[in-house]
Amino acid sequence: MAGKFKIGISMKPGLPEMLLTDSMWERLRKVADFTRHQEVMDYGNPAEMARLSDIDYLWYGWEAPEVTPQVLAAMPNLKGIVASQGSAYVKFTTEALEVAKERGIFATNVQVANSLPVAEYCLGVTLLESKYYMLSQRQYERDRKPVDREQAYPEAGTFGKTVGIVTATSQIARDFMTLLKPFDFKVIAWSRHLSDETAARYGATKVSLDDVFRYSDIVSIHTPGIAQTKGMIGAHELGLMKDGALLMNTARGIVIDPEALERELVSGRIRAVLDVTYPSEPLPPDSPLWNRDNVILTPHIAGSMGCDLKRMGESVVREFEHIAAGEPLDHPEPNPLGDANHPIVEHDPKDCNATEADTGAHGVGSKRSVAGQSAASADSGKGDRR
Repeated sequence: MAGKFKIGISMKPGLPEMLLTDSMWERLRKVADFTRHQEVMDYGNPAEMARLSDIDYLWYGWEAPEVTPQVLAAMPNLKGIVASQGSAYVKFTTEALEVAKERGIFATNVQVANSLPVAEYCLGVTLLESKYYMLSQRQYERDRKPVDREQAYPEAGTFGKTVGIVTATSQIARDFMTLLKPFDFKVIAWSRHLSDETAARYGATKVSLDDVFRYSDIVSIHTPGIAQTKGMIGAHELGLMKDGALLMNTARGIVIDPEALERELVSGRIRAVLDVTYPSEPLPPDSPLWNRDNVILTPHIAGSMGCDLKRMGESVVREFEHIAAGEPLDHPEPNPLGDANHPIVEHDPKDCNATEADTGAHGVGSKRSVAGQSAASADSGKGDRR
């Protein structure tokens, strides 16, 4: 193993302590030099940026500032970015992406580690709400008398029910479909670049977006919240849902037309479990969606929190250990502008950033040589720093 490299930390203050256990910190200290409790959060502050001036790698995470060419120029030795979030490049300007491409700066993320808790949330909701868990609990608490289950909930149970997946090529959707395999659900899925073969690999059948809403007992949304997907699910799609069907959204509230959703839920025709809402989180206090028997609102808890943050921390430490040993990375993230190791992947913006075309970034076969990347970075460092 070569000598220690230096890393800088840029993320919400206190977050590193939530991500790493004591033993993880010890492992990281064996391969890297760093200073704890000095997270850089203001790239316009010369004193803070001085702490990044000689780093080899940047540990980047939630609430870190936007990365511009000027920020990268202030880190002339930077070889790579290890992100403890779903995407390392999400706050890079286009110009910064160009610089990273030219300098050969690589990136990794913890998308795989961060997606599993969301998929587990979806599975838990699917199992419980197939039994009409919340609706029955609320009605039982209110009426406080015996319930004729077969009459009150004739469709309760899981056997033969259909779960529909919207944007099935996302990492979370793929994890969710994998978790559904042991159960007696029929799974149907839609995504603009989903193939029949890929759907089948995850135990699903590829159908149209309309058919996901038309035939599903539970519809699970996994669409990214970007400008192109705003209001993508509206009155037409919601109107296709079966009476009593459940809509589950753990993606972003913006992808569903809020007025259309409110109309359907206030009517009581369908049910919903919403971990995300739009136009605000939480919804306004006077929203009619509060305190409805057919609506469950949770405060954006599907993703990593509590002890699940340690799974993300473990992924980060392992990547730094791979770097120190000159081993391939577990989860390299391709530069959206493309580079020698990851050509540009063309896909529709309504698909999630992690489409099936990108899945090589998550498998053993995709591991990227850090030693080769470091050499390329060293060579490119002799060129334009901008």
